[in-house]
Amino acid sequence: MTEKRRFLDVWIVESNTVYQEVPFAVVCDWVQQGRLLADDKVKPSGTREWLRLGGYSDLEPYFPRKEEGRAEDQAEALEPVHLDFGWKRKRQEEDDDVDMIPLIDVSLVLLIFFMLTASAGVASFAPPLPPTESGMVANAEGISVDVNLNERGDPVFVVREGENQPAEDDKDIEDFVRLMERIRHHLPAKGQVELTINAHKNVRSKVPRDLLAELAREPYRSKIRVNYYGVSEVE
Repeated sequence: MTEKRRFLDVWIVESNTVYQEVPFAVVCDWVQQGRLLADDKVKPSGTREWLRLGGYSDLEPYFPRKEEGRAEDQAEALEPVHLDFGWKRKRQEEDDDVDMIPLIDVSLVLLIFFMLTASAGVASFAPPLPPTESGMVANAEGISVDVNLNERGDPVFVVREGENQPAEDDKDIEDFVRLMERIRHHLPAKGQVELTINAHKNVRSKVPRDLLAELAREPYRSKIRVNYYGVSEVE
C-alpha cells in the first residue's frame, strides 16, 4: 500500500462496530487471528466507499488458506496404508541381524499421518495473560487504566490521574467508546503524559491489545509519551 493508505477504517458487520484509522499492521493481525471475517467491510481512512474485506487485495494474503493434501474426513484418514516393500528371509548366517528399513518406513508414514491430522485441530484463540511476580505498574503522575472483570466475566475499566481517586464518570466503564472518551478527557492540552495499563491476570490479552491499538492513533499518539503495561499479582 502507499503511504496515504497506511490507516484503514474497519466495519465489523456482525456487531455493527466501526474502528477508524486502524494501522494496516493491526488489521493484518486481526485477520490472521480470525477476529475479522471475509464479509466484514474495510476502506482506506478518509475515503467513503466500503469494500468487502474478502475482496480487498492488500489483505488477501493474510487470510488462512486450505492446506493441500490434508485428510478431509475420517473415512479417508482411516484408509489402509500400502507400503511397497516385501519381507525377504535372509540367509541362515544373517538371521540374527534385524532389518530396520521396514520399521523406518512405517515410522515415517505414521509421523506424516499424525502431523496432517493434528494440524486440523489447531484453532486461533486469544490466550489469557500469563501470571507475573512483579505486580501492577505504579504511575504516580500520569494516567492509569485499570482493567478488571465483572460478574459476567466482561472487562470493566477505571481511569485515574496519578494517585487520585477516580471520578464517578471514570468508574465501572464497560463501553469501549466511552473509555476512549474518558482517556481523551484526561490528556493534557500541551505536552505529553505517561499512560499505564494495569490488567487483572484473568483478562484476555486481546482486551489490552485492542486498547493499545487505539492509543497508537491520534489524538492519543501525540499526547502519550510512553505506555506501561502490567498485570495483577498472582494469588
